[in-house]
Amino acid sequence: MLIQNTLINEWGTILKIHKEQYLGIALVVVVTIISQVLAIFIPSVGAESIAMILGIILGNTLFSHKKYTSGIKWSEKYPIEISIALLGGTLTLTTLTNVGLRGIAFAVINMAIIITTAYLLGRLIFKADIKSSLLMSAGNAVCGSSAIAGVSPVIGATDDQRRTTIATVSLTGMLLLFTMPTVAPVLLAHDNFKMGAIVGGTLQSVGQVLGTASLINASVVTYATLFKVIRVMLLVVVVMLFAHFAKSRGITDVDVEKKPSVLPWYIVAFIFLIIVNSLFKLPVYIEQPVRFSSSFLGIVNLAAIGLNLKWETIKNSGAKVLSYGFLVGLIQVIVALVLIKCVL
Repeated sequence: MLIQNTLINEWGTILKIHKEQYLGIALVVVVTIISQVLAIFIPSVGAESIAMILGIILGNTLFSHKKYTSGIKWSEKYPIEISIALLGGTLTLTTLTNVGLRGIAFAVINMAIIITTAYLLGRLIFKADIKSSLLMSAGNAVCGSSAIAGVSPVIGATDDQRRTTIATVSLTGMLLLFTMPTVAPVLLAHDNFKMGAIVGGTLQSVGQVLGTASLINASVVTYATLFKVIRVMLLVVVVMLFAHFAKSRGITDVDVEKKPSVLPWYIVAFIFLIIVNSLFKLPVYIEQPVRFSSSFLGIVNLAAIGLNLKWETIKNSGAKVLSYGFLVGLIQVIVALVLIKCVL
């Protein structure tokens, strides 16, 4: 009943599109379609990267007016959630078992190391405050802005702390998005499973994981998604641990045990569809539209990320904060490579 109510509430929010959002959503869809058309002529770049690059250019020039903002923000949040949920309809439990216990161990150990490293770097090297350091840890270790949004209220973070961290983590993810498709095949000898592990284990947001993996190949998309799902499913644990840590330090009085589950609805739907597809293999005429829709919505997400990323955001983050974020991103990649060699 709780899961049912959660899904109903979430879908109510998703479908509740306001009139002022129509223009921004339409812009994102147009950019997405144009990106797919351009990708036909330059397939080596891919619709995902084209969508983000085109989004950044247009969002800072022709379509920088605030009248597009609300719709773009909607497009950045909700389509990717639906994309992940639908992706479950293309997978089975047999696919999940391919990750194995070693894959789960890799994801958990990697997260623990990044959380610890990001926090200590923030406090000891970059002299960041406790809350910003915790947000940076969560954003990099779990799932980018979604994790930051989940952790912020339980540690009492301010809006400025949240926005600055999200901007920094998003920029770090963008840097990895553009470099990982070239670096991963070279470092991991084109091993799809290991490339999926490093993409799914290091990229910050769900959209960036799908975008990066799709620039490599379809098999990497599958594995990267599985590794990413493991991280996202641990968001509940991270939120609870961070809340207790913040409360023990006297910086918040939020009792996380009284809050409802923070497990994202799309993970619940993702797992449900995997089970359904495992028990009753979906016919091709259903699976193919589901797969296409999942891919299309993933590109929509990247177009929206690009359109919403303003030069001012980059400038306001500051060199110190950006250096902090980029260093954490570099460490993530190094740690993941070491763990892949040792664990996988």
